[in-house]
Amino acid sequence: MQYRFIGFEPSVDRGDATKSATEALARFSEEAAKDGWEFYSIENHSTVVPGSNGCFGWGAVSPYPKTVSIAVFRK
Repeated sequence: MQYRFIGFEPSVDRGDATKSATEALARFSEEAAKDGWEFYSIENHSTVVPGSNGCFGWGAVSPYPKTVSIAVFRK
């Protein structure tokens, strides 16, 4: 079996975030299915985005945590 992993960060509406996220996942899955991929799962992983020193301290950014969603497809 083959697996494919794709980052999934849908834009959501303020009114019904769950509905807009599920509709985005449905469209995403339908597109992948055209190439023979079957949706398998969504995995969430936590990481830390590295900071930056900036230029002589100007524009410095602290590291921050981020959770990324990854859609898993199989064939």
